[in-house]
Amino acid sequence: MYLNVERARGLMREHGVDALIASSPENLTYLAGTVDWAVKVYAYSVHMFALFPLDEGTSPALVVPGQEVTYVSAQQSWIRECYTFGGKSALVQPPGSAPESPEEETLLGLVNDDARREGSPAAALAQALRERGLDKGRLALDQERVMSPVRRRIEEALPGAEILEASDLFRLIRMVKTPDEIDALRAAAALNETACTAAAAAVAAGAAEGEVAAVFRRETAQGGGMWRWYHFGSGRRSVGILPPTEKKIQKGEMWKFDAGLLLNGYTADTGWGGVVGEPTRAQLDMWRATELGHRAALEEVRPGALPSKIHRAALEETRAAGLPAHNGNFAGHAVGLEARELPYVLADPSPVQSAFLPPTSDIPLEEGATICVENPCAVFGVGGTQIEQTVVVTRRGWEPLIPQERKLWIIPA
Repeated sequence: MYLNVERARGLMREHGVDALIASSPENLTYLAGTVDWAVKVYAYSVHMFALFPLDEGTSPALVVPGQEVTYVSAQQSWIRECYTFGGKSALVQPPGSAPESPEEETLLGLVNDDARREGSPAAALAQALRERGLDKGRLALDQERVMSPVRRRIEEALPGAEILEASDLFRLIRMVKTPDEIDALRAAAALNETACTAAAAAVAAGAAEGEVAAVFRRETAQGGGMWRWYHFGSGRRSVGILPPTEKKIQKGEMWKFDAGLLLNGYTADTGWGGVVGEPTRAQLDMWRATELGHRAALEEVRPGALPSKIHRAALEETRAAGLPAHNGNFAGHAVGLEARELPYVLADPSPVQSAFLPPTSDIPLEEGATICVENPCAVFGVGGTQIEQTVVVTRRGWEPLIPQERKLWIIPA
């Protein structure tokens, strides 16, 4: 189960919340364990909800749109009580036909349960809450993916409820990963590493940047993942995260990439770089400063560590190691269902206005958090380097999510 039940209920008690209501694809996956499609593809017209009560004796529920009944049936969520909305399915059911699998049994239950079908998502959610005695409760709504007309109808259908805007509460809960989440993140990171290694092996003098990116996309798809981004630049274009083009990579040039994918709803993110041909002294010095700055950041990672301290360690060591003008503004970020989770970036603090979060972004790390520690460096007109690795915060410090060797890749010219 992805949901950190103990942490969720602890934070719900702390904030006086009677139920969590997920609506975003990420939080639906987190609460229900499903990876849905319609709420992503039809982001502004299709709504789905997962309801998780504080009371252990009250059952959770799913509110499923017609477009998702097949996916919910196929994925067999641990949440068994489901409500639907909209018109009845056009599925033809011949007399005497019967389900032959749990998937079909769930599908027919969703299609045929007229008592749990309403005309709209708001009405179906309200029914699920009323049947659980939560229609007058304090409800934490994941509001960021709820369209304004639907939000108004929810409020109209639940006049006695207090509805809190609580997407930040979900992120706070998700900051500490469960063992199942760590396994999902490991699988995603392993596929990303495989795809990135194959792409790096395609770097050669005369190869186009776009050809290298195509290798990453192909390897990601073959592993069952969905690529999210593949920034790649060579030569002067390696100074930042730029889209790959048809530019040909030349002998003597630096190259750098940053790549991310999704696997079963979880994100992987990494990057590194190298040189085509024998590196110059300036290129080696830039890599050394990048490497030492990255190492200094890792040395600060432990429970209770402040993101700003990790960032400052990377910044100061990178400058001291040979890039005195380096002005990196962060040293990485947390990763999970989203590419950036709490704390969003390892950087100097900025103000935060939220009913559920501390007053600044300098949120101390907790055991079980997963963070991408990175140190991108660049010199305009020369090129850039990148080191990014994902680690899990442990009781004694950190451990790598997966093995990730980071070296300056030297491609024979």
